[in-house]
Amino acid sequence: MVRLDDNLAPWQRLGPKFKLGLRARDAQAWLPHEDAFGDADRRAAQIRLANHLLDSQHAEVFATTDADHHAAREVLAMVIDNLTDHHPGDPPKPLDHIHPLEAAARILPEDLLLLTPRRRDGAEEALPEWVLVAAALRFPAHWRLADKMGRPLAAIHEPVPHYADILERPMDRFFTNMQTGPISHRWNWSVVTSPELFTPDRALSAPVAVGEGIQRLFVRMESQTLRKLPETGQILFTIRTYIEPVLKWAHIPGALADLATMLAGMSPQIRAYKGVSRYEDALQHHLASLQS
Repeated sequence: MVRLDDNLAPWQRLGPKFKLGLRARDAQAWLPHEDAFGDADRRAAQIRLANHLLDSQHAEVFATTDADHHAAREVLAMVIDNLTDHHPGDPPKPLDHIHPLEAAARILPEDLLLLTPRRRDGAEEALPEWVLVAAALRFPAHWRLADKMGRPLAAIHEPVPHYADILERPMDRFFTNMQTGPISHRWNWSVVTSPELFTPDRALSAPVAVGEGIQRLFVRMESQTLRKLPETGQILFTIRTYIEPVLKWAHIPGALADLATMLAGMSPQIRAYKGVSRYEDALQHHLASLQS
């Protein structure tokens, strides 16, 4: 598994570009026990938190439709097989009296989302649209599962600036043309102002005051995979989330200045969507203090 705590900060490694950025991932690295930042305790802690959220806020973090049950059983079998094959020292013990997608999610730190193809109204020759039909989303990043269930990718990403112009057709085409077997992977990063994993609402977090420095700034990294299920043809989207302090990379020459430059270079729409104004002054103040 690629470690991300080397001589480049995540934003330096991945850049600010708005793109799919998908790469192949082998089966051994699909549901890794290894931590991308070397934290040996994080996986188990996230599973405990994820299960607590399923127990205490089930309706907010788990949802299904009638179109998902066969695919969910397929996911559970694939998860058990993968963990058994590649992590035999930690045999999975899924519950058998709950929905199979929830049973799979309860033994993983990854969030699991299922999408199924649906023909567009009056457009037989067009690409199908891919609809969210089931999800165990314990660690949302500023969105609510109830708002997205039963909606296609375009509607799910409607709040994302430039998605319709840049990514909608490539994403639909990629989903439709995916083959069973290969696993696609991408990293996503954003700056957040809380280390909390369950953050459905950005508006509830207070802006970072300049005087606080950047101790309240964190990088949220999402390790995302996509794979098409061989029996049902549905697509499983997994998200493994990491949150680290921005200051983790303060020792790398130019890293924080590069972050400030990337944030300043984003379009006004992306800056507003990502809430840059909530923390940018604190970052700039910290950089100025280093030069004084």
